[in-house]
Amino acid sequence: MFTRRMLIAASACVLSFGTSASIASAQDYPTKPIQMIVPFGQGGATDQVARLIAAPLEEKLDASIVIVNQPGAGGAVGLSNLARMPADGYTIGIGSDSTLGARPMMSDTGYDSESFDMIARVVEIPSGIAVRADSPYQSLNDLVEAMKTETLTYSGSGVASGPHLAAAVFLAEQGVEATFVNSNSNQEGMVKLLSGEVDFLTGGGSNFPPMFDEDGNGDIRVLGLAAEDRWPFMPNVPTYKEQGFDYLRSQWFGLVAPAGSPDEAIETISNAVAQLVEDPEFQERLKEFYFNPAYLGPKQMRERIEAEKKGIRPVLDKIGLLAK
Repeated sequence: MFTRRMLIAASACVLSFGTSASIASAQDYPTKPIQMIVPFGQGGATDQVARLIAAPLEEKLDASIVIVNQPGAGGAVGLSNLARMPADGYTIGIGSDSTLGARPMMSDTGYDSESFDMIARVVEIPSGIAVRADSPYQSLNDLVEAMKTETLTYSGSGVASGPHLAAAVFLAEQGVEATFVNSNSNQEGMVKLLSGEVDFLTGGGSNFPPMFDEDGNGDIRVLGLAAEDRWPFMPNVPTYKEQGFDYLRSQWFGLVAPAGSPDEAIETISNAVAQLVEDPEFQERLKEFYFNPAYLGPKQMRERIEAEKKGIRPVLDKIGLLAK
């Protein structure tokens, strides 16, 4: 009897120790630096989001975050590399509505949305179109009318990136076309615009305000933003709807990890992002970079991706970008 009681007690201790060790393991994450892959070059909206959240996340997670830019193929290169990384919670990346939803439907990217665990959506911004300040096009109507008789060129942050798709879909709906000149970041696309290499630029709204001084003078003219209402950061810029185009398109950015990453890692980072986005000080910081806070947890972020895929598939097919 004594021996049996001793065995039961010993088993209970082992189970208790195992449970405690598991809890400790979850609570201890992270124990080493985290690598964050950014699938675009420096200077664009995706890179800005990464650098904006990295430092405060380091504080909340008590671990360093190393940003690695891996541009190419409209975000496909970096995310394809991320999908092949060990699913250990120590490599994450920045994804978006377009790179996670539309891009894999257009060609063999080496990944799809199921290749990743969603962590958290962080911010969103409206899409827009800009021209040089000396451009003859004063409105979206001017631009669309010109494309009916002329061959215009435009750029943005990569083929199949959010900005590219935003413009491609808009142009297709108007029954016009323009030649896309690839860039690895919005900053590179802006250089092409200012140098005269392209006629207009498609980009996320956050890229435009820094191009103007305090008096509203700048080297570009933003023709419109695809938002429901006028954007507080650029109240003088009309929406597409105001100009007669029933078109809405925002771009959002969030964190993902290779599929199969530890639940404790996903939960820990997601909770940290949620706290961060609710922080008034961080919200003020977001305003400095012209981003709107837009937190969603893993489940809700997954639902948004699936909705994006469902909505964009027929559009991609219509404009000839859907892989056959």
